[in-house]
Formats: sequence, structure tokens, C-alpha cells
Amino acid sequence: MRFKLTRVENKAVLLVYVRYIYQDDLQEDLLCALNLPTKTTGEQIFKALDEYMSGKLSWLECVGVCTDGAAAMTGRISGFITRVKERAPHCEATHCVIHREALACKRLSPELNQVMKDVVVIINYVKTRALNTRMFEQLCDSMDEDHKRLLLHAEVRWLSRGKALNRVFELRQPLLVFLSERHSPLADHFKDHDWLSKLSYMCDIFAHCNELNLSLQGKTSTVFKVADKISAFKAKLDSWAKRVEKGVCDMFHTYTEFTGEDGCPHLRALILDHLRALSAEFERYFPSAKDPRVGKEWIRDPFTSETSSLPSAQEDKLLELKNDGGLKILFIQSSVSSFWVKVMGEFPGLAEIALKTLLSFPSTYLCEAGFSALTVTKTKQRSRLDAENTLRISLTDITPRYDHLVSGKQAQGSH
Repeated sequence: MRFKLTRVENKAVLLVYVRYIYQDDLQEDLLCALNLPTKTTGEQIFKALDEYMSGKLSWLECVGVCTDGAAAMTGRISGFITRVKERAPHCEATHCVIHREALACKRLSPELNQVMKDVVVIINYVKTRALNTRMFEQLCDSMDEDHKRLLLHAEVRWLSRGKALNRVFELRQPLLVFLSERHSPLADHFKDHDWLSKLSYMCDIFAHCNELNLSLQGKTSTVFKVADKISAFKAKLDSWAKRVEKGVCDMFHTYTEFTGEDGCPHLRALILDHLRALSAEFERYFPSAKDPRVGKEWIRDPFTSETSSLPSAQEDKLLELKNDGGLKILFIQSSVSSFWVKVMGEFPGLAEIALKTLLSFPSTYLCEAGFSALTVTKTKQRSRLDAENTLRISLTDITPRYDHLVSGKQAQGSH
């Protein structure tokens, strides 16, 4: 779940999604979109949601909560999660994996951070003046460039840093001409081979980070899927560091195309330090000791996995399931979640553990998608619109019961 201040009315909106069992499988849908009239503290968020759920759902049915990690959500004394655990002691709290990935990628060494600052200044020089923007577009057009505009970078937009850096690097020649014509000292950056080399490396590493970020997004994602992606990226970082030590940088295509196959030997230490620091940050935000897959691989594949952290009684039940040929065929024909729903009657203990794991949201991606839909829906011309019902239609996968809706309407008698 997540809350956000809308730009049109400056009101706080709380979006809550739920994942539940329906028709032999797991479904996820928008639970509610609530306006928070005053403060956005954990107490107020819990109060608003508790009032909405009263008479509809029980907190005891909540097995997990995934939030964006804001202080209002995670506060130890009066945070939202603290209040939820008072009602649902067995509920597990999760910090959105996409937010953690974005935080892990933020750290830069002083030298690379200075390049980032320089890029922001250059972009602002062109973008914040309407005349400069138009003149730069004209210059790019005359030079037959593929792109004509620079991209702004915002900290709250996960993918903007990599895209903004890449666009500046692609338009380095027009920027050199444009800034030189205006006698701007910023033009000196595009004459500095070391600065451009650092920029090309940053384009590559953030392209890899953006690729990871996008792979973590999507519907019906599970803790297993995102853990696989994070684990693979951590392994890549270690492998890249070893290659750079040997002078191999072919995994950074923009960098090698600009500097040559051997790269810049004097920048090798800088790149190596950044890769190691990035690896350390990923280990801090995604510690191997807390890998959600450990002891739970049997959930993904109960017929081939060997290790589990189950009690003896449940371990015996897992052995019974593993040696049932009919259930193995069912597993092949069904999705993982559907399989565990279908065997709930025969193996209730195993199914309960498996479904609690699969029901947990690993990220707040659906909330982010919901706020994108809210931004499109609630414009200045529709600022007084109560967007909850509109959002439900926009975001749900459930087909409306058109016959039922039409039956409640009366046709116009004059036609």
C-alpha cells in the first residue's frame, strides 16, 4: 500500500491492493482508494483503513503488508505496520523491493557524483530556458540527430537517472556546439575525454540498473521471482568486478565503444571501486542471510527440491506429496499458486505455509501504476471527481456484470 499527495487538489490519497484466493488461484485487485482528510501519519492511515474494513474484512486474515518504507508506515511506536501487527500478530511486513533497489543504486563515489551534478547543471541550462530549448532542438535537427531534447532527472523517478545520462551522452556533439556558441564553461566537459569516459560508464551501469528495476515490476510477482532477479544482479556485479580487474570491460558497451576495447586503464580503479561499493549496497539492502528463498524452494517445486525448514510432521507430509504421481501431473499442468490452492484439502498444513508466502506482495508496483492512472484521471477540469470508482474500473481485471447493470436502468420512454 502507498499514499500520495495529488497535484491537483493537494490531497493525500491512500491506495491499498489485496491479493486473495479466488476460483482455485490467487487474484490481486484494488481494495480501496481513500482520501486522508488531514495528516498522513501511521495512526491516521490505519484509522482510515480500519474504518473501511470494518464489517467487510478481518485483520486476522492479513498475512503480509508491503509498503514503500516511509516513516509513517514503518515507525516503531505508532507506524502503520506496528498498528497492523497489534491486530494481526502473524502478519509479515515487507519493504518494497523496487524501492530498495533504487536506494541501493543511489550511492556514487565523489568523482562519479560530480559527473552526475555536472549533467544536471547542463540539462537545466538547456531545459529551464524556453529559448535555449528551441535553439537546441533546431541545432539537433540541423545535425540530423536521432533525438532533439534532453531528459530531466528526478530523484523520485526510478529510471530517470540512467535515461538522462544516456541522452546527454548521445547528444554530446550538439551540446558541445551549443554551449560553445554561448561561451559557457560547461562546454569544457565535452572536450574532456576523462569526463566523457566516466559519463559513458555511468550510462552503462545505470542502464543495467534500469533493466533490473523493470524486471522487478509487473503484476502477480512473487518473492521468489524478485529474489531470483536480485541474486542474479548481485552475482553479475561480482563477476563484472573480477573482469574489470583483468582489464575486461566488454559488458559496458557504451564505455568500450567510446574508449576502445582496453578502456581507460587509469579509470579502472574508479570503476572497480564503484562496482564493489554497489555490490556492498545490494548486500546491505538484500542480505544473503535473509534470502526469502532459503528453506522454501519446496514451495516452487515440491517434487525436486531437497531442503526445507519444515517441522518433522510437515516434512513427512511433503514426502507423501513428492511421491504422489497424480499430484506431480497436476503440478505440471497448473501454476504454482493454483497447485497449492487445489491441494489445500489434502495437505492443509503445507498449503497454508505455501500460500502465505505466495500471497505476500514483494513490491508496491500496483500502487505506482494506480497513481499513474490517478494522474491521468484527475485533471484540473475534473478536480472535484471522487476517483475511487473510476480507478476501480481503470485498474481491475474483473469484467463488469453488464447484464446486471443494464437491468437496473429504465429505458427512456419517449424513444
